[in-house]
Amino acid sequence: MAVLLIVAVIVGLGLCEGLTRLFLPAFNPSGQFEFDYPVGSLMLGQPGTVARQAKNTGDYDVPIRINMHGLRDDNDASTATPDDILVVGDSFTWGWGVESRDRFSDRLHKLTGRRTFNLSTPTDVDGYAALLAYARALGATADRVVIAVCMENDLHRYATRSDDEAYPSDAVSIRHWLSTHSAFYLFALTVVHQTPWLRTLAVEAGLITPNLEGIGRNDDDPAVVAASADRLLDIARQYRALVVLIPSRALWVGPSRAVEDRVHQAFVAALRQRGIDVLDLRPLLEAKGTPLAYHFANDGHWNPAGHALAAEAISQHLAR
Repeated sequence: MAVLLIVAVIVGLGLCEGLTRLFLPAFNPSGQFEFDYPVGSLMLGQPGTVARQAKNTGDYDVPIRINMHGLRDDNDASTATPDDILVVGDSFTWGWGVESRDRFSDRLHKLTGRRTFNLSTPTDVDGYAALLAYARALGATADRVVIAVCMENDLHRYATRSDDEAYPSDAVSIRHWLSTHSAFYLFALTVVHQTPWLRTLAVEAGLITPNLEGIGRNDDDPAVVAASADRLLDIARQYRALVVLIPSRALWVGPSRAVEDRVHQAFVAALRQRGIDVLDLRPLLEAKGTPLAYHFANDGHWNPAGHALAAEAISQHLAR
C-alpha cells in the first residue's frame, strides 16, 4: 500500500509539472535568469543569455540580456575610454527587478552625456575589485569609477577573511533546487504569495519569511568598519573613484535601528577620514519621510524610483 501511495504521489506531481509547463510556460524555470558563468572568483551571467527575472509576489517581471562578457550591459566594457564611467556594485547596481534602461547606471549616461559601463554582479567589495580588474583585462582604460556599496551586506573583515569566507559557495537547498527545476513549484509559490490567506498561513508556518524580516544586520564593530573602509581605499587609489552608499533598510525598520545608525555614521566618517570621495544617499532617501517607498514592496532592491533618485544625485555630485 505504501509503495502504491508513493507511486501515485510521484505520478501526480509529474502530471502537475507537465501540465504547468504545457499550459503555463511562463513558469518554466528554464526561462528564468541564473548567475552561472564563473570568471575567477565571480559568478556572472552566461554570455548571450536572453531570459527573464520574475518575482513570484508580482513585484517585477523583466527581460534580462547578457553580453559577450557575462555582464548585463549593452555596452562593451573592452571599449571603455578615459572619458567614460565604470559602475560597479552588487545586485542593486546590476538592476535587480528593473529594466536595464531604468538602472541608475543607464540613467547616469543620459544625465551626464558620458558612456557608462555596468560591471555589476551579486558580490561584495572584494568582488568589486575583481570586476574592475576584469574590465581592465578586457581592455577598458576608463579610470572614473562609481562604486556602489550596499550597507546591508558589504561590510566585512576583509583583510582577515579566508577565501572560503570571501566567496562562499552556497549549498544547494531544496527550495533553490525546486525554484530552478520545477514549473509547478514556481506556480504554486506564486499562488500562495498572491493569495492573502494562503500567504498568512505560510508565514505562520515559517515557510515564507516576510520581506522586512529578512534584512541583513550589521554588528557595531569598529574593526569591521575600518577593514571595509581600508579595502575601498585600496580600490580608490587605483581610480578616480566615487563611493556611493546604498543605506540598509534596517535603519528604518526592525529592532536594530540604533546599531545600524551608529554603523552607518561611523562608516561615512571612516571613508572621509581616508580621503575617499563619498556620496551618502541616506539623506535623500529620507527627505520625504518614506525611504522604503524607493524599494519593491516584497523585495529589498530599489524600484525604478530608487534608481532615478540615485542617478540624479550621482550626476550632480560628479558635476561638482
